[in-house]
Amino acid sequence: MSSPLFIRTTLTIPGAGTAVHVAELLPLSEEECRMVRIVEVDPSGNPVGAGIGDRHYGMDTPPQEVVPHPQTYSAFPDISSETLSAGEFQVLWERALQAFPGLNT
Repeated sequence: MSSPLFIRTTLTIPGAGTAVHVAELLPLSEEECRMVRIVEVDPSGNPVGAGIGDRHYGMDTPPQEVVPHPQTYSAFPDISSETLSAGEFQVLWERALQAFPGLNT
């Protein structure tokens, strides 16, 4: 089994700003990953949305179950990314659980 990846992505939307997500991904192949958990954060780094499995809160659209592998992000010019540690992700996830208690059911 592949080890999980923890990644922060920033999507720049021309004329609209940016969307920042922090996610735990499980590689399925060199091109795809399964979304395990995701947190959407505001410019201050505070959770404004989150999802796990079929539950999501505060997000305009449900997270996709399968997403591009981070090593393919260079094909998406509007996305920048950085790798996080499991601990960094977990701190943010705990904050998301406080904001959206339904995630923990």
